[in-house]
Amino acid sequence: MKIKKISKRGAYHAAEKEENQDAVYFGSNKDFYVISLTDGVSACKKAKEGAETAGRAITDLFLKAGKLFFELDEKKAAEIILAHILYEQKICADKAGENLNEYSCTAACVVFDRKKNKILCFNLGDGMIMAAGRGSCRVVCPPSDSSSGCCVTTTENAAEMVSVRVYDAALIDSVVICSDGAWEVMFEKNCRLKEEADSLLINSEYDKLGDFLTEQNSFDDYSFISLDMRRKKRRRSA
Repeated sequence: MKIKKISKRGAYHAAEKEENQDAVYFGSNKDFYVISLTDGVSACKKAKEGAETAGRAITDLFLKAGKLFFELDEKKAAEIILAHILYEQKICADKAGENLNEYSCTAACVVFDRKKNKILCFNLGDGMIMAAGRGSCRVVCPPSDSSSGCCVTTTENAAEMVSVRVYDAALIDSVVICSDGAWEVMFEKNCRLKEEADSLLINSEYDKLGDFLTEQNSFDDYSFISLDMRRKKRRRSA
């Protein structure tokens, strides 16, 4: 397995001398590999801390109880995962004497079950999860509908906007989670992936994808974290 991550300030936060409010985390044990990406709401005072808290919470949760979420229906899984994130964010808010809303963020996570060869994707907000394999790349967890505003951890009834999906990993070489600042510059206006980005994803060239994103001079913070599973498949076929 190989994990690649990048997280950098966009042009806006650089100009305003503000910190990058994205957070990326990963972890593994004998059963699971977990990658996560969270994006703090810029208007919130504790945006960065909220994103970091959510990222650690969701990563640790799946490492400890990943098996449970593969067995639950999507609605129940979404409710439990979101409740855990909010619980951890509220602990931080209470300690700081802040309103929980100040810790609002989006959250996305991918869990790879090493034994069952399946992946579970969780997505709340405007992040995007893509998978590459067999010479193509596809979106497996799109951003949620933001026509009424981006859904975040503290949004009322946010669990109803969460996307939880399980896929067989047999035909998947790699998965990648992208923040909105990353995926928005990877697509043309006609909603098709730019040719260069498509090629990099299909070939799991995530080092070069980081360079590509930097060249796009994204207005927003841009981050991604990927899990390359090709080594697993080579070992099994050896």
